[in-house]
Amino acid sequence: MVMNHEIIIFTPIFILFIGFTVFLILKKRKRSAKSIYKLIDDLEKKYIY
Repeated sequence: MVMNHEIIIFTPIFILFIGFTVFLILKKRKRSAKSIYKLIDDLEKKYIY
């Protein structure tokens, strides 16, 4: 049995790259409490008043 060394080397690097990009996307989407309160306030003004 011959192991494919490219798969052994590149699989962890590929998994780390995907994890890092997902982490960056989630971090970018995170909203602060101030922006959430502003969003709620804007929606109240739009639909209630």
